[in-house]
Amino acid sequence: MDSSYQDLSDLEKSVAHAGSQLNCMAHKLHEVEQRCLDCNNLEDIDDTCVLELLESMSEVRNEYINLRKDIQEVQQLQRDVTTSIRFQMRQMHTTYQVLKKRLEIKTTRK
Repeated sequence: MDSSYQDLSDLEKSVAHAGSQLNCMAHKLHEVEQRCLDCNNLEDIDDTCVLELLESMSEVRNEYINLRKDIQEVQQLQRDVTTSIRFQMRQMHTTYQVLKKRLEIKTTRK
């Protein structure tokens, strides 16, 4: 039982981390969009602006890669938690059946 609580805690932390990364990525994408909009005219774009845009796009790409890893980790934790809960449910069901049979035997003996 203790490991399932730890799994759920890990899952919650991973989901929160992925959520914060999504927010960060959205913010960076918004910055890139703003920079593109600020450069209405191709003549207004200088080398520095292009380099800044490329750097921003690279950061967004890296954040996306990290986010994918986090989402995969969250999905694995979800599978682990589901497996653990199913196992515990089977154990509880088996224990219930055994106890039920014991009660039936005791009841019929009296």
